[in-house]
Amino acid sequence: MAQLVIHDFEEDLLVSLQARATNHGRTVEAEAKAILVRNLSGLHAKTWDRADLIYQRLAQTGRSFSDSVELIREDRQR
Repeated sequence: MAQLVIHDFEEDLLVSLQARATNHGRTVEAEAKAILVRNLSGLHAKTWDRADLIYQRLAQTGRSFSDSVELIREDRQR
């Protein structure tokens, strides 16, 4: 199995990671792995599912939603 070494890890982040590991009953290494797995395993796709639900609810009200691409493009050209 591969290993990961992080150099120059900020002390306050390490303290936070240690506290979080203690709260979850894990080692610091296990907590770091759990954080990486949770954030990189596609669970954030559920965030888009929630956004889609909100959009669908708003669309059911009959309101129309403009595409912001043109506005962004205009703003960038300034």
